[in-house]
Amino acid sequence: MKLDVRGLEPPQPMIKIAQALESLKEGEVLEVLGSRPFTHLLPRLKELGFDYELIQTQDGYLLKIWRSGQEVKEKEPEKFTIDENTNVGQLLKRYPQALEILIRYGFTPLKNPLLRKILPHTVTLGQAKKIRKLSDEKFQAMLEEIRKLQGL
Repeated sequence: MKLDVRGLEPPQPMIKIAQALESLKEGEVLEVLGSRPFTHLLPRLKELGFDYELIQTQDGYLLKIWRSGQEVKEKEPEKFTIDENTNVGQLLKRYPQALEILIRYGFTPLKNPLLRKILPHTVTLGQAKKIRKLSDEKFQAMLEEIRKLQGL
């Protein structure tokens, strides 16, 4: 299976890759051609049970992905602060209830289970705010709702 994500704006490359991985069967290889070296995606692939090979070519970066069958456990950080620098994946791991809040504030790609495994680990809340063009007021309201989860 081949996929060309060159020229796409984030988070579209991740969305397309996640959708392709969803249908990737044992023994198949997904070949993704991109403009950038997929630095945010690579650590997540191993954690999700995929192996990969990254090759720089004349046309960009060729990422070959296949199933390895092994998932690696992710370490949790000791201190956890909820602000614009918070990694969305870590937030959802600690507070799964935050998913409903994020979706309500427009982070709709998180509805897809596979995208939830890949996308959130590649962005912070602040980056997601910019991608979704969320106003400062709405962003602060969302942060307050999520922070209330820490008191549970």
